[in-house]
Amino acid sequence: MKLRPRQQRILEFIQEYLDEYDYPPTIREIGKAAGISSTSVVNYNLEKLTEMGLIQRNREVSRGLRLVGYLSKHSRKLQDESKVPLYGKIAAGEPIPMPVNPKEVLDHVMVPPELLPKSGEVFALCVEGHSMIDALVDTGDIIIVRSQPTVNNSEMAVVEIMEPHEKAGATLKYFQQEGSQVELRPANPDPAYHSFWLRSDQVKVYGKVVSVLRRYQ
Repeated sequence: MKLRPRQQRILEFIQEYLDEYDYPPTIREIGKAAGISSTSVVNYNLEKLTEMGLIQRNREVSRGLRLVGYLSKHSRKLQDESKVPLYGKIAAGEPIPMPVNPKEVLDHVMVPPELLPKSGEVFALCVEGHSMIDALVDTGDIIIVRSQPTVNNSEMAVVEIMEPHEKAGATLKYFQQEGSQVELRPANPDPAYHSFWLRSDQVKVYGKVVSVLRRYQ
């Protein structure tokens, strides 16, 4: 099915008009946009588009055009976004206990594709605490994490401290490893926030932070 240039322009204009006004244009508005002075020529092209199954017309209704398969601008945006599982909270500060079932999905968040990695599984967590504010991550933010068992030095990671028992729990920190020694480093100059120094066998990496979602109120 090959469209003539005028017919292509008519289709494009109808979609542009729907996106802007949320209702279809008139015959005269279509003609003006497509550079057609005659309403009968506009009607001829609309009939051809109807025969091709690209639009539907109701001549008894004012502005009785419908673009077949049309999605609003908002709907197209939602369709392009990915649904990412939200597993709960992550501490940006003192570690918090791991949930009984760490893979239990509590909710989902919609994430634009440009904020997701090109490969790998991802999950989301809600930040609780202020230890990463200099990394532009604060309480209430949603972090998107790529699931992976290791990260590079200086990358922000979701880490579980398994030992010693009094420090056990999950936390969000910069990861730094030298030999068998691991530093989980905060990004807040306040002395209330400090690094955790541990052996590599005392920690478990769940993933690398790839993006942050923030809701402004």
